[in-house]
Amino acid sequence: MNDPRTLLEPVSPRRLGDQVYARLIEAIATNQIAEGAKIQEDTLVEQLGVSKTPIREALRRLQAEGFLVADAHRTPEVRRLQRADVVEFYDLREYLERLAARRAAERHDEVSIDALASIQTSAEQRFAAGGVPIEYSVDYNRQFHGLVLQGAGNGRLRRMYELISVDIRRLAYRSIRGEGRQRVAIEQHRAILDAIDAKDADLAEDLMTRHIRRGRADVLAQFQERGDDSNATASMSGTV
Repeated sequence: MNDPRTLLEPVSPRRLGDQVYARLIEAIATNQIAEGAKIQEDTLVEQLGVSKTPIREALRRLQAEGFLVADAHRTPEVRRLQRADVVEFYDLREYLERLAARRAAERHDEVSIDALASIQTSAEQRFAAGGVPIEYSVDYNRQFHGLVLQGAGNGRLRRMYELISVDIRRLAYRSIRGEGRQRVAIEQHRAILDAIDAKDADLAEDLMTRHIRRGRADVLAQFQERGDDSNATASMSGTV
């Protein structure tokens, strides 16, 4: 695992609070800063090369948004996702993405479909050539679903989706680790793409629903295998 002391690079002096927030939220989304990791202000000062003021501003924002909580010693730490969080999150994601798939099929935006076909073909070729890193799979997954949303042509839908985008990426790292999950995800994406390209809105919606539910089942299975919510994330903790 990467050394936490080398994860974050210095930021420029413009809009420091926003930049610190952006760096931290990206690190949380990609699990560079894991669930349960304690956030030490002095460490961030050293890593980012800024004063404590913008760091505290960013940490307050992250706490207000629910990504950080304070432990018994009032030290911020990355909030651990509980089983109930996963259920609520996937319920919401399912409703948003099944609508996106339906609208994308109905609109049949050629630019979005061509982009989907390009990244899908590239992913299939990479998988056929051998093992695919989890980081690549997560990024490919993000791009695929983002292009489906783009094809839906609904700005409000995309903005709602952005509200849960960090948790989508966090959980993608869990979901994709399931046995055979990378191959299944690529196959499911191909079927969704084909349905959208065929303008079959009913099938596209149905396939997207199955896809999201499979991801939820994979993540929840990991909670069950590890005993409880605390144990499910204990091995991922660290300090930044």
